[in-house]
Amino acid sequence: MKAYHLKLCILFPLLLFFFESPCQEWANSWAGPFLKQSGRDIVALPNGNFMAAGRAIEGSYDGFGFFTPSEADIFLLEINPQGDTVRSIFIRNRALGTLELVSVLETTTDNGFILAGQFRDDAGDQDLLAIRIDGAGNKVWEKTYDFESREDFNEIIRAVDGGFVLVGSYWGSAGNHTGFALKIDEGGNLLWQRDLVWATGRASSALAAEQLANGDLLIGGRGELSNGATEGGYLLKTDKDGELIWSKEYGAVSFVNAIAAMPGGSICLGVFSDFDFITSKYQIMKTDAEGNTAWLNSYPSGGFDLSIFLKRVAPDKIAFVGNSLIYSEGGGNVEDSYAFFGVVDTMGNLLSAQAYEPAESSESLASIALSTDGCLAAMGTSTDTAAGSEPRLFCVGLQCFEPLTAVNSALAATIPGLRITPNPTDGPCFIEVPEGGPFSEGRLSIFDETGRMILSKTARMQRVEISTAGWPPGVYHLLWKTEKEAFSGQIVKQ
Repeated sequence: MKAYHLKLCILFPLLLFFFESPCQEWANSWAGPFLKQSGRDIVALPNGNFMAAGRAIEGSYDGFGFFTPSEADIFLLEINPQGDTVRSIFIRNRALGTLELVSVLETTTDNGFILAGQFRDDAGDQDLLAIRIDGAGNKVWEKTYDFESREDFNEIIRAVDGGFVLVGSYWGSAGNHTGFALKIDEGGNLLWQRDLVWATGRASSALAAEQLANGDLLIGGRGELSNGATEGGYLLKTDKDGELIWSKEYGAVSFVNAIAAMPGGSICLGVFSDFDFITSKYQIMKTDAEGNTAWLNSYPSGGFDLSIFLKRVAPDKIAFVGNSLIYSEGGGNVEDSYAFFGVVDTMGNLLSAQAYEPAESSESLASIALSTDGCLAAMGTSTDTAAGSEPRLFCVGLQCFEPLTAVNSALAATIPGLRITPNPTDGPCFIEVPEGGPFSEGRLSIFDETGRMILSKTARMQRVEISTAGWPPGVYHLLWKTEKEAFSGQIVKQ
């Protein structure tokens, strides 16, 4: 584990009585199975741990110092809340000369994982790739998807109604990038794919996505606005099948990089208003439920601020994490990079902020995750510049908050009364639609206290049995939805 020193701390004295200073819980970096490691995504597991996914890249340097990759495979690392390694998984599917470049990671309802990214063969052809593995790392299936060229994924979501939604971009025959969204089922079969276009614009990238409790999707990125007159950020709301509900163009910002839906319907966006390599700042925009701007605030770290991520850590608080780059005096070279972490309230007031700079290395962040216990972690890639070592997978535990207890807003429109026996439970239990209630085939979804879905299954009978084995103690929220009705309930796991 590396030693870190604190570089910057911003605390407002009047707020010290109300908010504890953010604290770095731990930081660590790991060498992987190949020469270079590149951290790409991180998810929270039901047991309170994190699973990080990265690219393991093998290759060689020529006499001029240029690196040529010869093989790239997938490296997974389970990390406990203290930052210690629990286990690692190395997925090596193909022969030398092929590159499997993982970009995003998501959990499945049976404690396995979906990994998605790029596949490049030794002939130079490139496709989108998705792999499903079980909890032990054994491959269940593998699928490729070919749109045009230079495709890649930027976000994956486990859908409320089953399957997975992915967003990204590809290079089209017209000579430009196009943002897209697609959905696959549990077997990796493509259900639908949509290019992201609207009446007055089109997406050139899809950088962030979030699914609301009712299944609607929020998607943001950068695109052509006002019938091609300018470029900037956008936010789209679609239904669960990717059909457009509304679009918002933000000509004053360059990118929408992150999305966090708030209780009551408001939306927080991580954005950049200026893509100048000297003045770029972390910025958060809050909108109403229709995407109309309420406020836009800046939170500079003292460097060039890049790659903002957002996570709701309390009903009235948002954490933001990103990279801050320090350029040389002439502005031509990056001398250092470090992680920056802040917390704001729903009015945009900065409650606290800190920067974490390793003594002898530089970090680039790729993703953040909030554990079931309320602990926030960020991961990416670390390079020890002083030692001249190769890149390693990097993760930092930033702060532990109180676990979120707000019930998923979708439950507000349901009929309470699902019968759960036994309840409380420490093992299997039965869930039943109330007597006299209408019954037709539906879907049962279960959410933990953070609002994260941990199980989703088709319910073909009025009474189903589930197992709570491996679930941490706590309150779990149930949503049983049919074509005509929706029922709710709670399980208390002892």
